[in-house]
Amino acid sequence: MKTRRLYLALCLTLVLLVINVVAYQTILGDNSKRTKLFGTNSKSRKRRQDADVTDISNSATVFESNRLPMTGNSTSYTLNTRLMASVGNGHLATTVYSDTIFVNGLYSGDGFKGRSHRATIPSPNNIRVTLPSEEGAVRRFALDVEKGVFFETVTTDQVTFEQRTYAHQFYTRLLVTEIHVTRGQDAGDIVISLTSNPGSDGQDFLWDAISSPSATSRYRHGTINVTETATSPRSEVHMYWTPVPSTITLASSESQKSVSYITSIDTDQSTAREAFEIGRQFARGDLYPTHLESWRKVWDAGRIEVEGNLDLQKIINGALYYILSSLPAQNHYGTANQFYGLSPGGLANGKILQDYQGHSFWDTEIWMYPPILMLHPTLAKDMLSYRIHVRGPAYDRAQENGHQGLRFPWESAFTGVEVTPGDICWECRENQQHITGDIAFAARQYVSATRDLDWLMEENGWELIRETARFWKSRPTFNQKRGLYDINGVMPPDEIHHTVNNSIYTNVVAKLSMDFANYTACLVGEADETAEEVESWVTDVGDRLYLPEITDEKYHPEFEGYPKGELIKQADVILLGYPLMWKMSDEVRRNDLNIYEEVTDRNGPAMTWSMFCVGWLELQEYSKASQMFQDSYSIYVKEPFKVWTEAHQGLGAVNFITGMGGFLQAVLFGYGGFRLHVDHLDLNPVLPPDTDRMKIHGLNYLGSSLDFTISRDHVTINVTSLGGDYPLEITAGDVSYTLQEGVPVELPRGPATIATTRQDSNRCTPPVVGDGTAGRLQATIWVFLLSILLTAMQ
Repeated sequence: MKTRRLYLALCLTLVLLVINVVAYQTILGDNSKRTKLFGTNSKSRKRRQDADVTDISNSATVFESNRLPMTGNSTSYTLNTRLMASVGNGHLATTVYSDTIFVNGLYSGDGFKGRSHRATIPSPNNIRVTLPSEEGAVRRFALDVEKGVFFETVTTDQVTFEQRTYAHQFYTRLLVTEIHVTRGQDAGDIVISLTSNPGSDGQDFLWDAISSPSATSRYRHGTINVTETATSPRSEVHMYWTPVPSTITLASSESQKSVSYITSIDTDQSTAREAFEIGRQFARGDLYPTHLESWRKVWDAGRIEVEGNLDLQKIINGALYYILSSLPAQNHYGTANQFYGLSPGGLANGKILQDYQGHSFWDTEIWMYPPILMLHPTLAKDMLSYRIHVRGPAYDRAQENGHQGLRFPWESAFTGVEVTPGDICWECRENQQHITGDIAFAARQYVSATRDLDWLMEENGWELIRETARFWKSRPTFNQKRGLYDINGVMPPDEIHHTVNNSIYTNVVAKLSMDFANYTACLVGEADETAEEVESWVTDVGDRLYLPEITDEKYHPEFEGYPKGELIKQADVILLGYPLMWKMSDEVRRNDLNIYEEVTDRNGPAMTWSMFCVGWLELQEYSKASQMFQDSYSIYVKEPFKVWTEAHQGLGAVNFITGMGGFLQAVLFGYGGFRLHVDHLDLNPVLPPDTDRMKIHGLNYLGSSLDFTISRDHVTINVTSLGGDYPLEITAGDVSYTLQEGVPVELPRGPATIATTRQDSNRCTPPVVGDGTAGRLQATIWVFLLSILLTAMQ
C-alpha cells in the first residue's frame, strides 16, 4: 500500500511540473502574439506671486528679480541662501552667495553612523561688491539657465557694474566670478569695494596651510577628516584660486575694466593646477565663450518647449537646468572623474544632516532618471555607472543577510555602503529593499531606449541586470499554504508603513527584474547553462511571486493586509500603472488613483502628484490631470530663481530635484504620452494646460535623435540624426512610415508606435508585463494538486 501511495505521489508531482511548464509557455505564447498599441514666444502669462520676491523677466530662460529671497522677522533680515540659485557642472557646484563649494564624490563622516555627507569646501568666490555711491541705483539679480550664469547688475549715473558667476561647463574644475565695470557720467577714479566671505574651514577636511605659488595665486591641500568606512581611502582635495583684493579701481583714464577670480578644484593636484592655468590664460578671451558654447550644445541636444504659457516654460527650463547642472558635463576638457550619483538636493546641497547629506536614493532611478534618459542618454549611462562602480558593498550586503547577488543600500554616498542614518530611520535602512528593483528597472529602461550592447558586455551592464535579479531570486520565501513566494519584512515606497509583507510595488519590481534578466541573457547571447539558470529564476520564482489580490472593489491593496483608507505618505501603488506599466484594466487603474489620492498625505513630497497626473492622462480625465499637474509644482517652486522645496509646508530638502524629475515626467510621459517598452516606443500626446504647442527636441531612441512638434490636431516627427544600426518606422493605425533624416512625418494627434525595422532586433521574446495571472494560475494548480497529494499520502 505504501509503495502504491509513493508511486501515486511521484506521478502527481510529475503532472504538477508538466502543467507549470505548459502554463508558462502559454503566457509566453500570448505575449508573442500581442498587438502593439500606439501624441518661445508666449501669448499668456499666469504670474505666481511670491510673498517677498517675483521673477520680472519676460525671457523663458532668465529668472530675474530686483530683490533676493530673505529670511528673518520684522526687525532683522538676512539673505536666505536656501532659496538662492545655484551653478554647477557635475564636478563642482555652489549656491550663489554661499560660503561653500561641493565637489562630486567628496564625502566626510562615518557611514555606519549615517553621518557621511558632502564635504564642505570654503568658497573664495563668495564675493559681494559695494559701489562708492548707490544713490538712484537700479539693481538686478538674474539666473540665466540657457547660459548657466548668475548675474548681478547695478546701474547708477556714475557707473554700471556686472558680476557673473558660473561653474565652467567645458573646463569643469573651474568656478569663475567675473566683474565688469563701465563708466557712466563720473569723470574721476571710481573705487569699488570687494568683500570675499569664504567661510570657516569647518571640520570636514584636515587642511594644510595656504601657500602662494605666485603673487596672483593661492594653493591649499586638504584630506578628508573622517572616512566613510574604516578601510575606505582618505580622499584629497587640491585648490588653486585667485586672491580677491579689497578694492578695484576704474582709473579716470579708463572707460571700462574687467577682472576675473577663478577657483580650480580637483582630487588630483596636477589636474587642478592645469585647469587653473588655463583659466587664467583665457580669462580675458575664450573662457566665457567656451562656457556658453558648451551649454548651447547641452540645450541643443535635448530640451522641451511649450508655447502660450511662459510660467510653465520657465519651470520646465529651471527643472532641466538644475538637474543637468548636477550631472557630468557632456562637452568638456580632459578626463572626467567617476560620477557619484544624484542626490535629492543636487550637487549644490548636502551638508551634515541637511538635504539628505548628498546621498543617492531611489529618487535617482525612479524620479530623475527617465526624462534624462530620453533627452540625454549618455548622462543616463553615467547615472548607472555610479551603481556599477559601488557594487562591491552591494554584494556584501546581500550575503550578510543570507541572500545572493546585489542588494543596494537605501542611501549611498562614496563607497556604496549603507549610509542611512539608523537613528533617524532604522526601518528605512533595513527594509527599503525595493531600491534594488528600482535600479534594475532603470537598467531595463536604458537597454530599451538604446540597445547598447557594448554597455551590457563591456561596461558591466549585464552583470548589474543579472545580479540584481539574482538577489530577487534569493530573497522570497515559499509559502506552502498558497503555493507562491512571499517577500516579507519590507518597507514600500509609502514610508508610513515601515514593515509589511508583500508590498505590491516591491514584488512587481522584483518580478520585472527577473523577467528582464531572462530577456537580456538572450540579448547578449549568454551560454545555454547560464541562460537556463536565469530562465529558471522566472519560472521557479518570478512567475510565482504573490501579488496582493485585487479585491471585489477592484483595486490594488498596497501590501498584504493593507487597511483600505489608511493614510500613506506618497506615490506607491499608482506607480504600477506608470512607470512600471503593469497590465491592469482601466477600471482598476481608475480605482487605484481615486482610492490612493484620498489617503495620500497632502503634506507629502512634491513628486507624488505628477504621477497622479500621468495616471489621469492615461484615462483621458484631462480636468483631473490638470489639477494634479498644477499641484505637482505650484506650491513647491519658490521665486524668483525657481528653487524647489520638498515639502508642501516649510522647506524640507532644497533644491529638490526629485520633485523636478517627477514634474518633467508629467510633461514628457504624461502630456507627451511616451511609453518606453522593451521593443518599441509608444506615444499618445495631448497639450499641457494653457499651451498652444509643445516641442520636444532631441528625444533619443535607438541611437536616433527625434524632434516632436505637438499641436491641437497634429504631431510632426522630424529625424535630426538617424542611428545607423536601428532604422525606425512609425505606425499610426494601419499606416506606417519609414523615418528618414530631414524628412518630416505629420500625423493626426493620437496613438502611434515607433519601432525598429531591423530584422534580428526581435529575436529575443520581450518579457511579459502582466497582472499576476500566471502566478495565480500556478498557485491554484499547486494548491489543488497538493491537496490531492496529501490525501494520497494519508
